Amino acid sequence: MKLLPSHDVAVIGGGPAGAAAATQLAKAGLKVAVLEKEKFPRFSIGESLLPHGNELLREIGVWPKLEEAGFLRKYGAEFCTGDKTRLRRFWFGQNLGPSCEYSYQVERSSFDDLLLKNAREHGCDVYEETKVTALENPDTEFMTLRCEGEREKFDVTCRWVIDASGRASFSGTRIGLKRQPTLSDRRVAIYAHFEGVFRNSGKAEGHITIARIPNGWFWLIPLAGNRTSVGLVLPAEKVRTSEFRSLDTIFQEAVLSAPEVRDRMSVATPLSALRVTADYSWKHSSFASRRVILTGDAAGFVDPIFSSGVMLALKSGIIAAGLIAKAEKSSRHLTRWERYTYTRQITGWMNRYADIIKAFYDRAGFEVFMNPMPFMKIPNSIARLVGGDAEPRFLDRIRLDMFFLICRIQRLASIAPSIPSLR
Repeated sequence: MKLLPSHDVAVIGGGPAGAAAATQLAKAGLKVAVLEKEKFPRFSIGESLLPHGNELLREIGVWPKLEEAGFLRKYGAEFCTGDKTRLRRFWFGQNLGPSCEYSYQVERSSFDDLLLKNAREHGCDVYEETKVTALENPDTEFMTLRCEGEREKFDVTCRWVIDASGRASFSGTRIGLKRQPTLSDRRVAIYAHFEGVFRNSGKAEGHITIARIPNGWFWLIPLAGNRTSVGLVLPAEKVRTSEFRSLDTIFQEAVLSAPEVRDRMSVATPLSALRVTADYSWKHSSFASRRVILTGDAAGFVDPIFSSGVMLALKSGIIAAGLIAKAEKSSRHLTRWERYTYTRQITGWMNRYADIIKAFYDRAGFEVFMNPMPFMKIPNSIARLVGGDAEPRFLDRIRLDMFFLICRIQRLASIAPSIPSLR
């Protein structure tokens, strides 16, 4: 058994949350170990970035590299119905200002590798193909992580643990945190990368397309070159009741039933087998203990519909790093108030997205969403949230509350034009 030199912080997982946290901690002068179970670059889903995440990428020092990496610029997003009867586009520059005019559609294998290399360049010890198998003495000043590397087993000792292990959430149950759903309905995502999918022209080429169908929705995310990420989200029970059919059959039947998607994929060819992710809408009751902090998907996840996952991962990772750096200066653990406010802040962001996601899934809510009324500039506030502004100003909160009220009224009386294909 090999014993590595002691580290101040061990970060479990090298994705966006882990890489961001590790970079900030190294910049603060702490000795950091990043323990990543896979070898980067590796496939991951969630390719669409939000412009309000740009400043976070600047903060950790990767924005210039991102600008030079050849990713496709994303100037907005578009929502449509699968039957081609409705289309609504958002342009970030019209609502978010010049600094947030665009972001990027990224191939996550390259994007995540860029972030992890940035952490290494800032002085982090990065151990890839390393699986963490146990956490001993949690919440003490001498925690031990049992690790299995590619060639040997070893221990990492540390005073702090940041869990950025994704939905596996390695430490959550180990420190006694309970899970709870973020959305009442369980859903399944079926997805792959394709070549030859039709895309928009001009600046709208980089728009993510969300196509609503009666029981779910498609995402189409154009990537650099001729590659496109295409995913189908359905209620879990719809997939369970179709167990006698393959994922390919379920996916292809949904494509053929939605002319908008069918026409865009008429000459598309898959670049890999379809993948599936299920039961992803949950969060822990708390995101931190005295010396363990959960970040990104390890803390919780809402839904992929508004592409908020990477941005919230970066935000939570950076905030977690700041909390640890502050506590280290005073040689103490996290206070109860710090743990509470960290959980409350991130939960608040998640809840804001959960509210509008529920409206999107509701037939009446989607009808209002797709037929914006200029009343009180409600569309502008929605556009800012879609662009990643998870901390709306006072007027934005009032406008969003009005939007949700109109959605409730729509269920009783048709204020906005109905969408027959969803009824």
